[in-house]
Amino acid sequence: MSPKEITRPLDIYIRVSRVGGREGDSFISPELQEEKCRALAKARGLKIGQVFTDLDRSGGKMDRPEFTKVLARIDSKASGGVIVARIDRFARTLIGGLKAIEDIEQAGGVVLTADGEFDTSTATGELVLRIMLSLAAFELRRISEQWEDSKANARARGVHIGAARAGYVRQENGTLAEHPEHLAAIKEAFALRARGGSWREVAELLTEACLPTSKSKGEAKAWSRQATRNVIQNRAYREDEGGPVPVWQWEKAQPKAGEARVRGEGHVLGAGLVRCSVCGAAMHKSSNGQRYVVLRCDTAGSGHPTISFETARDYILSLAFSHVGPRLKRTPGGDESEREALELAVEAARAEFERVAELLGEKPSSTSKQAVALTDAQAALGGFESVADAPIGLGDFLTPVGVRQEFEKLPVPEQRRVLRSIIERVVLSPGRGNPGERIEVEFTDGERWPADVAEVPVVTS
Repeated sequence: MSPKEITRPLDIYIRVSRVGGREGDSFISPELQEEKCRALAKARGLKIGQVFTDLDRSGGKMDRPEFTKVLARIDSKASGGVIVARIDRFARTLIGGLKAIEDIEQAGGVVLTADGEFDTSTATGELVLRIMLSLAAFELRRISEQWEDSKANARARGVHIGAARAGYVRQENGTLAEHPEHLAAIKEAFALRARGGSWREVAELLTEACLPTSKSKGEAKAWSRQATRNVIQNRAYREDEGGPVPVWQWEKAQPKAGEARVRGEGHVLGAGLVRCSVCGAAMHKSSNGQRYVVLRCDTAGSGHPTISFETARDYILSLAFSHVGPRLKRTPGGDESEREALELAVEAARAEFERVAELLGEKPSSTSKQAVALTDAQAALGGFESVADAPIGLGDFLTPVGVRQEFEKLPVPEQRRVLRSIIERVVLSPGRGNPGERIEVEFTDGERWPADVAEVPVVTS
């Protein structure tokens, strides 16, 4: 190995971890650091480029503003390398420091220390660097393996690694325990999202429930939409992962590509099902900065009706399912050969999952190939079963008992289609009375509710 020829100017990098109140031999002021670096450059006949200084920055962190600029200049060939007063000014972490030096070397740069301890421009310095990098890689791998073993042992004891997820609290022994009120809010959030609730509505629900976020250190804070998405997308809440949320509900709550964004199209009462008795306009779901989500008419002026969205939704669905009445469930349709193939795929995926679990002595993680394959197979079978009897008819329900649970499992567009097959239109009148006094329904079979209503008001769209 031959010494590297330094043809480009070298930058000077200065770092002080804490400026205020420092003195004594251990403290090298920015001015003294620069002086030492310039003296080295002069003695070796090297040109100086720019001077970069990070004040009040720890050497344990490699992400420092001015240090990043130094690396960028070396990478762009604007600089031939960097001079520091001592190697601990460059970094105080072995792994991070050696990784940065390796990056500089690969970019054709050099690292020099004014005290002469480190010089990657020489053959000896480059050899020492490579030995140190090999030792660092070995140490990093050893630490990583120890950490993985420690995590596995901790999980085997029931210890949770990382911050406690919303709805749970960490106990003194490291395990998680349910927080009854908070977990109830989490379940409600999944249910709301599965019913077509927006991220804003779910975030407001969690905020009003006074749930602490992962970054609030146990204090109740306002939930952002992103924090809400993180909770809803956390697989740890799935029932098959030991969580409290049914798998179908968790799946339905997830963000989907092409999710409807037109107002009123993202929930079961959308698409103009409910109309204003005053002007005939479609009622829209809106929070409008209010505490409760409502159905309201957008027409300007007073006297138009407004009602709680959840109240209207529950009342209308109850009427629809009560109107259906007891029915015989018809024989499932669809391609039975496809159903059998999907069932076999699920069985094969489950067998592979269990085989790997037996080999490992524990259940594979939710991101493992086997777990993903099993989830995909189950989802494919579930998707087939939800549409195998399409179009979903009213006869799919045995009785109103249990109808709501099956109905909630359907995607929102399917929910609207089923509801539309039962109800022709709904008209909401102004007032403060209960829903039965304000809501009038005409069913697709010609019947009306209340039964003594001669005719539901005809409204135009």
